[in-house]
Amino acid sequence: MRLLRLEDGGAISLVEYMTDSPPYAILYHTWGADNQEVTLKEMIDGTATDKIGYDKIRRCGEQAARDGLDYFWVDTCCIDKSSSAELSEAINSMFQYYQEAEVCYVYLADVEHEHWNHAAFSNSRWFTRGWTLQELLAPQTVKFFEKNWAFLGHRLDLAKPLMRGTRISLDVLTGRQKLQDESIATRMSWAAHRQTKRPEDMAYCLLGIFQVNLPLIYGEGMRAFWRLQEEIIRNNNDLTIFAWDLSENRTMDFVGLFAPSPIAFAGSSGIDPFLDDYAEYSVTNRGLRLSGDPPLLQSVGFEHDGTDYAERLYLLYLGANALSVGQSYLDRTGQGIFLRKISPGLFCRVGKRPLSGSCNWDYSRTHGYKEIHVVIDPMPAIAKAYSAFRKDAIHIPPDERFSIDMVIPERLWDSTDRIILLPKRQSWAKYSMVIAMRCSVKVDCTYEDLVVLCDCREESPELKVFKARLYPIEADFIFQWRHQELSLPWEELLSFAPRIAHIGVSVTVHADTLCFRLDRPRDSLGSNILSLLSQNANHAISGGVRTTGVQEAKCIDLTWCLRCATLTEHVIKVQA
Repeated sequence: MRLLRLEDGGAISLVEYMTDSPPYAILYHTWGADNQEVTLKEMIDGTATDKIGYDKIRRCGEQAARDGLDYFWVDTCCIDKSSSAELSEAINSMFQYYQEAEVCYVYLADVEHEHWNHAAFSNSRWFTRGWTLQELLAPQTVKFFEKNWAFLGHRLDLAKPLMRGTRISLDVLTGRQKLQDESIATRMSWAAHRQTKRPEDMAYCLLGIFQVNLPLIYGEGMRAFWRLQEEIIRNNNDLTIFAWDLSENRTMDFVGLFAPSPIAFAGSSGIDPFLDDYAEYSVTNRGLRLSGDPPLLQSVGFEHDGTDYAERLYLLYLGANALSVGQSYLDRTGQGIFLRKISPGLFCRVGKRPLSGSCNWDYSRTHGYKEIHVVIDPMPAIAKAYSAFRKDAIHIPPDERFSIDMVIPERLWDSTDRIILLPKRQSWAKYSMVIAMRCSVKVDCTYEDLVVLCDCREESPELKVFKARLYPIEADFIFQWRHQELSLPWEELLSFAPRIAHIGVSVTVHADTLCFRLDRPRDSLGSNILSLLSQNANHAISGGVRTTGVQEAKCIDLTWCLRCATLTEHVIKVQA
């Protein structure tokens, strides 16, 4: 580490320490024109005194001497910027340099003492620079000086105007709370309205705030901010890193998980992560992998800015709003992002919806996913994949008489669209896995627990239906926990329960004095139709497998109909 020393005659010398550097002061300043700032080379060859920037270096040395310090550090002339290796090391170590300094002098060249007040202080360019965050928060002691080096106050003295100008809490500014105790979203929000000369520095100036390191690649633009988020994820399990929002994204069907810049976190201050329910997650080539019971919910509908949205979406919980004075934990508002299921186990963030915390919404818990993947960078092919996995898939329109209790494999079931997705991006032709639904059917005032099996080993799906109470061993085997995640081959099922092979599509349900029969009627179209027929034909419910369009993809509808005594059909079909 290179340090500067003010000699007795007023000259400034350079001293280099490999380890155990002596106590030193450190200067923060907003850079002027590049050709007027002093470089390391100019300090060495003695031409530094000709530059305008030399005066603040000298004044910094004089202030350090008054504070009893022999050494001080200034970024413009203590780093060899012609060496990419040294520049990279210095930027990655910058937070540490400020943290280990005895005192940091913040020199505000655009604030004058005679016009000094809190408003003038808050209007300083210092509040808009990206690098000032770590320079404000890292040192133990921070002193502020105006244009002519008149002392304005310590960080503790100016905590309230600093809080208003930076949106950093008083607890953090005064040291009562550690920087790392704030959520990632909150720390990102501090940088939302700051700028740097080079776009890459908007990421590099935050390295110390998140205690990570990155190789420097100038020329990649805001890709550096993407890499910063990847590195934060590798070192932290705080899901609030995804709690960002941009109104311009609302025109896009799908967006990625990573924010394009810190400005996306402008409204994310005060979001706390879950304290005792962290999901384990990591970046993979398929997307962000979340395991350990990820907090995934199914939204039933929500309202935002006076508009009601009836669509069903998945909601990934990220955290909750911070507690206000007098609030209990029960009063906290959950924060999350809305997702759609693209393919089995793969989700993508919906671009046209805001953070859930800005909505009024109802939700129901989804089935227990043990692991999901969320697309990090959606390519145009994502929209095609969304349709491809629904082409010729089975769709179950809502009907108040039929409730779906479980579907296996669970990874194929999209509870928002009520579709059993294709296992791969092909048609249903000749898949050997068992598709099974456990559902409760209401006939008059009677409920019957039924199991519906879909056999996709041939191009046209075949259905089998039976009462769970009459085949308890078979039902328990089909819906055991391992089959929720893994596929159950038909060969394995028939080997364990050979009588399944003889089950057809007929089953009888008794309701008071009526007898209903679930059967396959004759159908001129040759569809594989399920019918629940009353003996006296006054009540009849039928269900069928037919092709329909859902989300621009052709699906096979398992459609339930109600027949009156005249045998005219009224189809109860609400597209999800």
